[in-house]
Amino acid sequence: MALSKSSKFSPLILLLLLPILVFAVKKVLDLRRFASGIPADITINSKTTVGTISPNLWQNIAQGGEESRDMIGPVVNQLRLLQPKLIRIDHIFDYLNVYRGPNNFDFSGLDGAINSILKTGAKPLLSLSYIPAGIAKSGQTGGEPADWQQWFDLVKATVNRYSVQKNISGIYYEVYNEPDLFGDWHYQKSPSYTTLYTTSTKAIAAGAGNTIYKVGGPATTSYYSNWMQSLFKTAQSQNLRLDFISWHQYSKNPKDFTDNIEQLNSIIADYPNYFDIERLVTEFGPNSEPDTWYDSKLSGIHLLSMVTHLQGKIHRLFTFEAVDGPTPRSSVSSGWGLLTHPSLGAKPKPRYQSLLFLNSLFGNRLYSTGDGTFVTSIAAKSGQTLKILLVNYDPSLSHTETVPLTIKELTSGSYILKTSYFMGKNYIKTVSVPGTVYEDQIYLEPNSATILELTPIR
Repeated sequence: MALSKSSKFSPLILLLLLPILVFAVKKVLDLRRFASGIPADITINSKTTVGTISPNLWQNIAQGGEESRDMIGPVVNQLRLLQPKLIRIDHIFDYLNVYRGPNNFDFSGLDGAINSILKTGAKPLLSLSYIPAGIAKSGQTGGEPADWQQWFDLVKATVNRYSVQKNISGIYYEVYNEPDLFGDWHYQKSPSYTTLYTTSTKAIAAGAGNTIYKVGGPATTSYYSNWMQSLFKTAQSQNLRLDFISWHQYSKNPKDFTDNIEQLNSIIADYPNYFDIERLVTEFGPNSEPDTWYDSKLSGIHLLSMVTHLQGKIHRLFTFEAVDGPTPRSSVSSGWGLLTHPSLGAKPKPRYQSLLFLNSLFGNRLYSTGDGTFVTSIAAKSGQTLKILLVNYDPSLSHTETVPLTIKELTSGSYILKTSYFMGKNYIKTVSVPGTVYEDQIYLEPNSATILELTPIR
């Protein structure tokens, strides 16, 4: 039978389209597999501990350069309630007008910002940024110094001011803020972050003397293995202090965080001297751009989920940021802040509530298994009370799950079970454990979290 013109070409068209069709089918299958996920089945051994729950992981806050003034001062009381350990600020040299010329420094603005941090109960993490326009070759803030000695003198004087004259023990000095973006620094070619780090750490040592402080970097916009490897190599070969390694991470996918940590650990394996180095994500959130999440419960659930994924894997997460700027970032978001701008009442947003929620979780960390794709957990024991955080996080906003919960090695008897829902109600009831095992089924709606507290009745 004679073929029509169109039918003659159909096999060829199908052949050409086959890779596209295969890819499309694979993507659909991948999406379905992610949508279904692995259900959680949480089992906890009440007598087997694996270290302690460290609030140091989440009790850290970063403030960006929203205004050229102390932004912590107006919200000291609200931030104090979060029990912060470290508060990070950047723009310390340009926005706060420290540099007034060679060996001419005015610390009055920075003094105020640091005093406010101390009033919250936290210590400062100072991001040594940015190189003032008066020092830069280009005459633009952030650029490479025309005279490195002026940068050395500025850093030395700053460190001496706070570590020695003000006698603040335990300050973290972070060498720059997002050098791959601000000033377009590079880890190999000019302008060289290697030179920036080397000069800065020597200036810090000269300014701090024998005081207690920590120094690190590179605080890049995201995790980049080449930057990390270069910094380890530089510090080791030149015998420079490197107390912490830092980067920024914005993502709604927990796997992005854990993958980066695995990559970092594989690098550290080649530098065993840094095996115990502090790992700091000095800015983090669901999105580096304005997003409706920052004003909704989703941001709080995201934070809670990240803590369950990262507990025991890094040392500190810095929630970005403390307080919104004076004007909305976009039509969809007021900003990244835990609090609205003081002109709008400095009102707590959901991520603020999530940090309060987490602060009730402390004690010895218990061995547990059975986290799923969406539902993850942390279990702790404080005194006789067991505390279990369960988080159901789904960026697609649809996943519900009933989670089997098994707690082993209990003493038989009656217990008080308190169930506290994030941004929800609390429930208390008496339960009976006839043997040594308690079993329950915990229903979790999409993007919800609960802390269960089980306390024996004596």
